[in-house]
Amino acid sequence: MTRVYCLLTIIILLAGCGVANSQKENVLNVTDFENRLHATPGAQLIDVRTDDEFDEGHLANALHMNVNSEQLEIRSKYLDKEKPLFVYCYSGGRSAKACEYFRKEGFKIVYNLKGGYSAWTDANKPVEGKKTSNMGMKLEDFNYVVAKGKTLVDVSAPWCAPCVKMKPSLDSLETAWKGQIQILRLDKDKNQLVAKTLNVQELPVLLLYSDGKLLKRIDGYQTAEQLAELVK
Repeated sequence: MTRVYCLLTIIILLAGCGVANSQKENVLNVTDFENRLHATPGAQLIDVRTDDEFDEGHLANALHMNVNSEQLEIRSKYLDKEKPLFVYCYSGGRSAKACEYFRKEGFKIVYNLKGGYSAWTDANKPVEGKKTSNMGMKLEDFNYVVAKGKTLVDVSAPWCAPCVKMKPSLDSLETAWKGQIQILRLDKDKNQLVAKTLNVQELPVLLLYSDGKLLKRIDGYQTAEQLAELVK
């Protein structure tokens, strides 16, 4: 019985590893995602971002269904479960959630774009919509702003929950720091060129400059206390 139990345990573990590896393989970087998409007849490309995000720019021929609304359930019924799905959001989190939903619904092959639309545009891949001409602040203007005194650059987005959560703390500190430290707020969606130059991939990102020199960089949400420590 002991040997049988051990054998069954090994089989279960191996099966689990196989599932994990399979799911890992289904997360594709920009190049692999693009190549496989173009090489797959009948590929179904799904954008699971919000309506506003989709209208601002999207991959060509993408079908839109917001993962955080009833659109996903309603519109996914018209997809072919036998054909591959290529799914993306802005940075990969929401699309992972959508991929999990699709798999539970019986879709056989589901690919998730690693880094999402952000990684796609950072790689200068083609898109459709307003985004194609919306690059925001020029690099020379950015460099001019951070060239004098101390500047805290806040790269964020209105759809980013940690960014929204951190905003009140930044607002309070901006008042407290008046005349000592200026805060430059950049919406990543509207400032693609600067964000790409700064290698911004996940949000929020905070960069502290002094007379044009980068002193500190912090990726991710910061409490009010952490923000205060950042500029010391």
